Amino acid sequence: MSPNEEAKRGPTPGRLAFAITFAVVMIVHILLTFYVERPGVIFSSDPISWLDFDTHIEQVWRVTEALDGWGKSWAYDHQLLAGHPNGIIFNADNKGWELWTFALWKLGLPRGLAFNMFILLSHLLVPWVVFASARLFRLDRWAALLAMTLGMSIWFFDGFPRWCTWIGMTSWAMAGYLSILPIALLYRFLDDGKAWRAAACAVVLAAGHLVHPYTFAVTALPMLAMYVRSFKQISIRRHVGVWSIAAFTVAANAYWLIVALRFWHYILDSGYCFQGGVGYLLTDYLGLIGADPLVSGVLSNRTAFRLIGILGSIVTLYFWKKKRDDRFLPFAVALGATFAVTYLGNYVWLTKQVQPYRFILPAIFLAVIPGASFLARAVRSESLRRLPRLAYVVMGIMLFVTVPALARDVLYFFPGVLPSLKPLHEVMPVPTGDQEALGEDIPGAGFHKQMDFRHEPHYQDMNDVTRFLIENDDGQGRVLVEWYVLGEHLAWRTKSQILGGFHERNLMHTAADLFRRDEEGDLPTEELRRYFEDYAVKWVIMTPRKRLEDNTDLLEPLGGIPPYDDEGIPRHRVYKTKVPVTFFAANDGRVEASMNRLEVTGTRPDEDVVLRYHWLETLVCEDDACVVEREPIDHDPVGFIRVPAPHPSNFVIINGY
Repeated sequence: MSPNEEAKRGPTPGRLAFAITFAVVMIVHILLTFYVERPGVIFSSDPISWLDFDTHIEQVWRVTEALDGWGKSWAYDHQLLAGHPNGIIFNADNKGWELWTFALWKLGLPRGLAFNMFILLSHLLVPWVVFASARLFRLDRWAALLAMTLGMSIWFFDGFPRWCTWIGMTSWAMAGYLSILPIALLYRFLDDGKAWRAAACAVVLAAGHLVHPYTFAVTALPMLAMYVRSFKQISIRRHVGVWSIAAFTVAANAYWLIVALRFWHYILDSGYCFQGGVGYLLTDYLGLIGADPLVSGVLSNRTAFRLIGILGSIVTLYFWKKKRDDRFLPFAVALGATFAVTYLGNYVWLTKQVQPYRFILPAIFLAVIPGASFLARAVRSESLRRLPRLAYVVMGIMLFVTVPALARDVLYFFPGVLPSLKPLHEVMPVPTGDQEALGEDIPGAGFHKQMDFRHEPHYQDMNDVTRFLIENDDGQGRVLVEWYVLGEHLAWRTKSQILGGFHERNLMHTAADLFRRDEEGDLPTEELRRYFEDYAVKWVIMTPRKRLEDNTDLLEPLGGIPPYDDEGIPRHRVYKTKVPVTFFAANDGRVEASMNRLEVTGTRPDEDVVLRYHWLETLVCEDDACVVEREPIDHDPVGFIRVPAPHPSNFVIINGY
């Protein structure tokens, strides 16, 4: 049986009916997109700011500034972690977002709007990529439309992809579905040898790696498997096409790969988040959050739509294997690899580094195409019409149970249409002894009251903290920020020098972050004093009830920044340190820091200068006026900057690239 014989079964509706249905699905997708991303927010000149978004804004801002000022994709960033090379490794998942933003910014869009347009693009491409991939894998247009609809449903109503788009894992969310298209294009190129398919594959694969480098982990095995299978049958021209695809992908990504390899010696362990395990097979099946919410997400784990795709794909793979269908190999390899990494990757050090549970995202999008093929086959099957009436009764009961499950997954993301339920203790008396066991916020029935998982303009407390630093920080000391989101936010929105941000940054420079050393900042008093002095900490901003606050000999409270909780405690507490604050560990003077540049004035020329900025091998003195060396320090493997005597009293250290 030919690969597309299955698609030809049953009557084919007319083109007009298909066009109307396709248009309806697309309109629904666009409406859902602008429900999730409200036009007033997405089309604002302010970038969408929340959770991981702030990390990506900070990275995009630094890289676009480096591209604009030096024509480089990285820079020595004085504003974060006492100076670190920004744009080298930690932002490997941000390259496409950076180039996109830079291009639109230089074309005249506000940089914030350009940043937001990448988010909008990630939503709008979903149906087109899934439909095109399904057609390339020889599904007929109705089956491809079904795949598109299922993919759209997973994008908006499955817990994990919705969590990714809500917190700012936009690049990975986009890579999750975009990875299917180059696999599909290579499949067809190996079959018919059309040059345009190879060219399209090269462009999409290169773009996919720019969007997120883990695209390689999703696409490499199925593409290699197809190439090996056809190795002896294809012409020299097609061999050249395959190698050209690989070469173009590497060439398009070489600019950042070379930089990453150059600074690879600074990299640290990355095996923190998304460490699942076999047990998550059960929680995903049941639609429950696992033991660690940083695995499957803090949103309710809605999985009904993905289960349809997964179960349908299992059946389809069985039939494809039985019929020797050439589509079996790429999907069996791709699905096998991504599901294996998702649920078994936590047990192997190497796969722990890629945060394995995140690979559930490409796995469920890959399952959409064979899953839709099964559903289309089932609907068209003549065998279905010959089933006894009892079978129809059983299917009717199953459908009757399935529809509410799907509806609950959809309604979860529309909290505004759900009733606001009173806690149980307000509805009926609860014995005093049972309140602790029952809790105070158990609803009497239906849904818990929940937040609306859509993006907002900048929150007022973020604005207030930003305003405080702009008005009070003179740039001659650093700001230690405990909440990682606020740290990243202040790093891109102010000119202050921040110690904090994403605590699990996989770079040695995070030694400058107190909360990387200890989650509570709970160091012995003398060690904490030494930390404040070593990193010139002038301000401390933290959430309440941190043990760090007990160090009253080192911290002067300046008050709080609202909102306040029920006990009147502000969300952010601001302190000023009681230690000498200077950027000089040896000698004295003044430092004016900016990107790629430390301007030092007023030093004693006959004494060594040691600056409390991280050393980097590319730092040099402007005009060779002095020499830059590494100064080792305790608890920090990077070290500070030493300028040995003699040197001018005024000199400038620049990033020499």
